[in-house]
Amino acid sequence: MVEETIDITGKICPFCLLIVKKRLAKMAVADVLGVICDHPPAATDTIPYAMKKAGHTVEIKRIEPGVWELKITKY
Repeated sequence: MVEETIDITGKICPFCLLIVKKRLAKMAVADVLGVICDHPPAATDTIPYAMKKAGHTVEIKRIEPGVWELKITKY
């Protein structure tokens, strides 16, 4: 299992989701992708919804006001 983190602060949808999908596609099953994001729709809706729909697990943690960390485990 490999764990990577990407910082997409300053990016907006749909770029947030596209960046996450592209990075996740290069990872193996059971790898974890950490995503630092400051775009509320991406952090709380768009990315979690798309990842769950694709069968991955997502944990969302607010690390400071206006900034979230998502942990996506690829399946």
